[in-house]
Amino acid sequence: MPGRTRHALHVAIRIGQLALASAVAAAVFLRESFRLRGEGRSGLVRAFGRAHVALCHRLGATFIKVGQIASTRGDLLPPELVEELATLRDQVPPFAFEDARRVIETSLGRPLDALFARFEPTPVAAASVAQVHRATLAGSGAVVAVKVRRPDIAEKVALDRSILLAAARVAERLVPSLRLVSLAEAVATFCAAVEQQIDLRNEADHNRRFRANFRDEPELHFPALHDDACSAEVLTMEFIDALDEADLFVRGVDVHKVVMTGMRCVCRMIFSHGFVHADLHPGNMRFEQSGRIVLFDLGLVGELADADRLTNARLLFAFATGDGKTVARLFYDSSPHTATPDYGVYEREISDFVERLRRQGLGNVQLALEIGRIFDILRRHRIQARSHMTMVNLALATAEGLGKRLAPDLSLADEALPYLAEALGIPAPPRDAAASTWGQTPS
Repeated sequence: MPGRTRHALHVAIRIGQLALASAVAAAVFLRESFRLRGEGRSGLVRAFGRAHVALCHRLGATFIKVGQIASTRGDLLPPELVEELATLRDQVPPFAFEDARRVIETSLGRPLDALFARFEPTPVAAASVAQVHRATLAGSGAVVAVKVRRPDIAEKVALDRSILLAAARVAERLVPSLRLVSLAEAVATFCAAVEQQIDLRNEADHNRRFRANFRDEPELHFPALHDDACSAEVLTMEFIDALDEADLFVRGVDVHKVVMTGMRCVCRMIFSHGFVHADLHPGNMRFEQSGRIVLFDLGLVGELADADRLTNARLLFAFATGDGKTVARLFYDSSPHTATPDYGVYEREISDFVERLRRQGLGNVQLALEIGRIFDILRRHRIQARSHMTMVNLALATAEGLGKRLAPDLSLADEALPYLAEALGIPAPPRDAAASTWGQTPS
């Protein structure tokens, strides 16, 4: 069959799958809308999110990854939708061992038996883009984790990208208001992020950069690569048999040390390096008995220019010190697009928001929830937040979440302030500066 004919057939089949999945998603939306009918607009948005999750699960890797990446964009999407998209689980049945063998041998140019003295046919983990096998390297005898990309994933992502972009452009023509949120541009951005993740050479590059950035940090570890067994389709790294978060208390690990390390390393990523793990969640973290943290799945990262890194430091320093007017001005000045009808009203709402948090006390604040609320304020006043701000906030929310679960007496603000001060070139304030600012009621 000629190539163009085969491509047209694949497109037709995929459109049919999209139509069927859309029908299922519509049924989920109707069911959930009825169940949540008492919640008004919030219920409708949540129902839409659950329908979208059902759609993604039926359509596979591209849609799951786009949904996961979209769940990190609280600057663009309502909090209810973000919360529902965050439930997407990237776990699917494994593909056949013979397919994994073929990918490895074709990509690395050597027989499997020449590369590995032992290779377990059953994967230890499987996801929509790749699966991981435990193996032993021939020669050195090192135990390794071999991440193998799904055989047809690149073609599927390229096909889905073309279909999604075409659909977004048609939607913008039919509903002109969608151009205000740059639907086609957002879809292109999400698809580009997926394409970056499926090329495992990018993850290898990120791994090397993180290891270099944290070479002086003994309490944080990234699995060492075996470069001669890495390619666009295969990533071979040391196998680390570590603990889940749920095991920390059972095994007597020093959770105070773990939380301090997590907070310190996230702050260094953001404020010192400008290179941030953008897919931080409990599933991508493991913990050794010594308290050392191990981070995995480095395909999705955020990189901050020096100006963006400085803006984030100023913004979060203003938050930590209760300076609402500066918070408002920094969001406004750094926005790529503003159409604010009344800046004074916007500034007062941001200032009231920061003051409310200050009175409440930072120890009583759920950072992830408050991030959603501040993006709601920005949307209402037609201020588009820079995308990197969401990524930074998610990383901070991950560190905060780890702290609240394991050592609720520790303060993220106290840990962050020295790094903020260093980035801003000012003297570091006392460690309890944020605590003394937040939670005091002015006289």
